[in-house]
Amino acid sequence: MRQERVTRDNERQLVCRVLRQLGRSDLREVERFFRYFHSVAALRYASQRQCRQYVSGDTARQALLTAIELGRWAQRAPRPIYGTVVASHQIAESLMDDLRYRPQERLEALILDARHQVIERQTVFVGTLDSCPVHPREIFRLAVLAGGAAIVVAHNHPSGQAKPSTNDLAFMRRLARCGQLMGIPLLDGFVIGLRSYFSLREAEMLPLEQTVNQSEGLKSD
Repeated sequence: MRQERVTRDNERQLVCRVLRQLGRSDLREVERFFRYFHSVAALRYASQRQCRQYVSGDTARQALLTAIELGRWAQRAPRPIYGTVVASHQIAESLMDDLRYRPQERLEALILDARHQVIERQTVFVGTLDSCPVHPREIFRLAVLAGGAAIVVAHNHPSGQAKPSTNDLAFMRRLARCGQLMGIPLLDGFVIGLRSYFSLREAEMLPLEQTVNQSEGLKSD
């Protein structure tokens, strides 16, 4: 649903739209609302008696007040936090609990804010990653919509082995390069096995700049 900022210019139209959806298309209902409350913002300071007089036993009017209160609550509600990422081993332990017994490969995307708090987690794909069917845009679309500052990805190997395949590494490196361009870095990429895990960061393959510099140093020697 498209969010629309309430202003003095459009609040009558918005109230009219809600009342119409509640089965009240009579413009007199809109006038009644503004006669009692003057504006949507003023409803916040209305007394219970004032609200009762406006409703006067009408369920549609009560539904309108409830909808406005719900919208106000949604605006104030804090963003859910699913945990804070402190170190690779910490998040790997949580991922192992969730993924190591899965009969199919699952690709999980964790979206983090600037404080490395997980604000969104979604299963992006279920199946096999051998053919890399997941495009980075699907993961970064989640990050952008959630207002994320970084991402972590993980998938399991039903075989129980945590060793990443060539395709695994190519996919995660591709994500890391895309993250560099978008300013939403890949903090870590995991392969989850039955008893162990692989971490791109612990393997010193992230950040990419560090990997490139190490490679150049080896060549120069």
